[in-house]
Amino acid sequence: MLLPTPRGPVSEILVSVFRTSPGADAEALLKTVSAADVEKISEEDLQLSLFLCYGPQYCLFGESVQSWEWESSLIELRKRLEVRFDRELREAVSELPDVGVAKLPDFLMELGRPRGGRSLSRYLKQDATMEQFREFLMHRSVYSLMEADHHSLVIPRVRGGGKPALVEIQSDEYGGGVPGRLHSQLFELTLSELGMHTRFGAYFEKVPACALATVNVISYFGTYGRHRGAVLGNLAVTEIGSHHVNQNFRNGLRRLDGPDESWLFFQEHIVADAVHEQLAAYDMCGEFVRENPGELAEVVFGAMVTAELGARANEYLLSCWERGESALRGAMPAVAGR
Repeated sequence: MLLPTPRGPVSEILVSVFRTSPGADAEALLKTVSAADVEKISEEDLQLSLFLCYGPQYCLFGESVQSWEWESSLIELRKRLEVRFDRELREAVSELPDVGVAKLPDFLMELGRPRGGRSLSRYLKQDATMEQFREFLMHRSVYSLMEADHHSLVIPRVRGGGKPALVEIQSDEYGGGVPGRLHSQLFELTLSELGMHTRFGAYFEKVPACALATVNVISYFGTYGRHRGAVLGNLAVTEIGSHHVNQNFRNGLRRLDGPDESWLFFQEHIVADAVHEQLAAYDMCGEFVRENPGELAEVVFGAMVTAELGARANEYLLSCWERGESALRGAMPAVAGR
C-alpha cells in the first residue's frame, strides 16, 4: 500500500518521516507534535494519523516503514493521538448500562439486532444504484480486505474462558484453512466481479474519517492488553445481526444484476454469522466475563462504541445519498435525480 495523501499537519509529518529511515532528524520532527497540537487537528487528520501509526504492525506501506514499528518517537505520538481518540470514544458512550455478568450475552444480542427506521442495509437492498453500492464497498474495503486480522491481535491475550469460541470464529473468518475461502479473498472477488480494484488501499484516498475510525478502534483496543475485553465486545457486535444485514446486501446486488460470484462474500456471512453471533455472545464474551468479572465494563464499552461508530458511518453514507451526493472524499456532488 502506498503512503496516502496527508489530511492535515500531523498526518503530513507522519507521511514525511515514513519516507525516511528512523534517525535523529525524523524522530525530532515527530516529537514536535504536542498534545495541544493533537487537540487542534481535524477528525480527518486524527483518523488518518492513527491509521498511519498502526500501519507498521500490519506490514502496510512497504518494507521501509517497518523499521518504524517500535521507534519510541512514533509510539509517543501514537499515544498522544490515542488520548484524544479514547476521550472521544468515552464521550460517545458516556454512560454505560448496569449489565450483570449473567445478563451480558442477552445484552449483546439485543444491542446487535437489526432495528426499524433508517437502515443502510435496507437502502442498499431496495433503493441504491450500482454506483452507490460500489461506494459502499469502497468504504467497506478498509476493513474487509484485512478482515479478521485486527481482531486476531487479541487471541494470545485471552486465557481459558472464551478463547475456544474466539479461535473458532477467527478460523471461520480465515476460511477454515481452505485456500480462496478467506473472507478477505471473497471480498476481493466481489470487487473484481464488479469491475473494481482489489488491491488494499486502492480506495483509501476516497474514504472519510468515519470509515477509518471503525478500523482504528479495533487496532487501538487490540494494541493493549488492558483493552482485551473491548476487543471481544467489538467482535461480538460485529458478528451479531450480521447475517441479517448481509442478506440485504446480497439481495441488493441481485436486484442490481450483480454477477453471481459478486455476492458470495455476503452469502458466506449469512451462513457463518448466524452461528458466530451465538458463539460471540454466549461462548466467547459470556465465558470470558464469568472468568474475568472485573472486565465486564470493558466488554460493554467495546460493544457500545462499536455500535455507535458503525451507526455514524452508516448515517454518513445514507445522508450523502439522500442529498444526491457522493459519499466519497473529493467527489463532485451527484446530479439531482440521478
